[in-house]
Amino acid sequence: MTDPKKRKISSKLHGDKLTAEYRAGEKAFKGLFYVEDKTMICRFCQHSVDWVRRNTVVDHIASKKHAKAVELAKGKPAERQATLQSAFRGSGGTSQECRGDFQKDFIRMMATADIPIEKVAAMKPFLMKYCSDGGALTSAQNLRTLYLPRVFEDHAIALKATLKDKLVSVIVDETTDHRDKSVLNIVVGDMDKLYLIDVIFMTECTAKSLSKTVLTSLTSNSIDFDNVCAFVTDNAAYCKAAWRILEPILTSAIHVGCMCHILNLVGEDFVKVFKEVKQFVNDIRNAFKRQPARKRRYLRHLSAQPDAEEDGEEDGEEDGEPARSACLPPEPCASRWGTWEKAVAYHSTNLQEYASFFDEEASNADNINRIREVLGDEGKRARLQLEMNFITESTPKIQFTLTKFEGNSPFAPVMYACVDDLMSYLMRGTTKVQFGPKTDDGLSSLPHAEKNRYIETFHECFTLALQKMSKHTDSSMAMDFYKLARVFDPRQVATVSHDIASYANLPGLSNPPDSLQEEWAIYMSSAKDQLPEDFKLHEFWKAMKLRIPRLAQIALQTIWLKTTSVDTERSFSQYKTLLTDKRESLSEPHTKQLLMLRYNGDVEKRLVV
Repeated sequence: MTDPKKRKISSKLHGDKLTAEYRAGEKAFKGLFYVEDKTMICRFCQHSVDWVRRNTVVDHIASKKHAKAVELAKGKPAERQATLQSAFRGSGGTSQECRGDFQKDFIRMMATADIPIEKVAAMKPFLMKYCSDGGALTSAQNLRTLYLPRVFEDHAIALKATLKDKLVSVIVDETTDHRDKSVLNIVVGDMDKLYLIDVIFMTECTAKSLSKTVLTSLTSNSIDFDNVCAFVTDNAAYCKAAWRILEPILTSAIHVGCMCHILNLVGEDFVKVFKEVKQFVNDIRNAFKRQPARKRRYLRHLSAQPDAEEDGEEDGEEDGEPARSACLPPEPCASRWGTWEKAVAYHSTNLQEYASFFDEEASNADNINRIREVLGDEGKRARLQLEMNFITESTPKIQFTLTKFEGNSPFAPVMYACVDDLMSYLMRGTTKVQFGPKTDDGLSSLPHAEKNRYIETFHECFTLALQKMSKHTDSSMAMDFYKLARVFDPRQVATVSHDIASYANLPGLSNPPDSLQEEWAIYMSSAKDQLPEDFKLHEFWKAMKLRIPRLAQIALQTIWLKTTSVDTERSFSQYKTLLTDKRESLSEPHTKQLLMLRYNGDVEKRLVV
């Protein structure tokens, strides 16, 4: 039966009179608790305790955890655990404002780290356990519908302020996602900085829709049309047609066909005649695709070969594990020619291992049977080996140039020389009779007539590649720009005109005032000085700002003109990791917001700096 006195006390303290302060001040609990924002916190355990029910407080004091915390706290100064609300007040804002900032920062962190917002439900128990008042974090639904748009709005404002009055390159590319939606990404380059300014889901991608979308995006981001110095696309026909629509509007810009895309086309034409090689590469790819057991058997097969065994002993192979030198064939990607060339190089050195491995495989799939047929016939195998050796020994120049241009460096001043060197290489290949040690060795074992036929075929490869290269560069206005841009590379100054009037078509150098001509003369004089071995063009012009500030700014804008669309390809790579099979229901606006927040990162902080 309840004690009448206790019932009387409880009725007296009903409602507002029963407070955290009252409970913490009770004689039995005095000195054990303190109160922050109506929350009673244990001084020793440093977490909140429910004060409404007295028995809960008594149970907490009697717990082993509390006793252990009291023991550990002996001889140490007392600490106070702040709640989120008190921490927010300490930051200078109201609790509601700071709570909103907390949600926004949390969204930014999730977007940058590519963590799905719906994971909040799984994270919340952890936050509530280890963070005082961790329940301040709202639900995933509220984060997505309320706070994500607010964070994106702040991001868009910062992006506009960052790009205000800047000369930019506009880089555009389109892809189709696994929902069969056409996605257009627009990236702008401000010297060495890159920003994704728009993600558009297109119903159709034509010259008219592309040009209209680009103009709308530039306008919505407050980018002046006169501040666009380059329009960078791939070399598709509709992109070139879109430029013809935009050219009268973007009067200060030039159209730049992505050089990496051109080199991919050149590489594809170089190997066009080798149909058997293409079929073999495709069959090997399909033989190992989604075949984990076959991959393991192949690695064990490689490790059992004499050379692999020696490598395994040197590398400390134990317990039958594959030797470190054993590796799977590279998987070629249809949109990246360089990966195909690497696959061919691997296959050319492993034909013998393939022959013995696939003979032991039990499968009778069509691709496996074709592999056995080619490798089991000495004549077919010899021809395949010769063609693969030729590709491996003749394409590194193309592959090296392609890989070089995929980086983020100021390529405009060196682009003309690189293209010219590659054209010269392809031109020489149309007449040469020596192609590389392994290729020449293979040719020497052939009958005279067959040898001549192969040499003619190899010449055709170089001719097709040269024609493709010429098609995309001979009439390109970008090549004229690259030729002039060489003047801003002090390593090439000796080979170009020193007359400033020759560069009137470069931005900022038409009708130069006397002050700019004086800076030009200083640059021409200093360019003769010996350059350091670790010379970096960008650092050179940053240092020259102290002596010739105006010309240095023009030079920096010129050398950083974008020459490829690989930066939009990188945004598509992030898009694919964002929109996985488990997130297909993500709406288009939220997809755009999350992708831009991830790609652009801390643009707001960069603006403050």
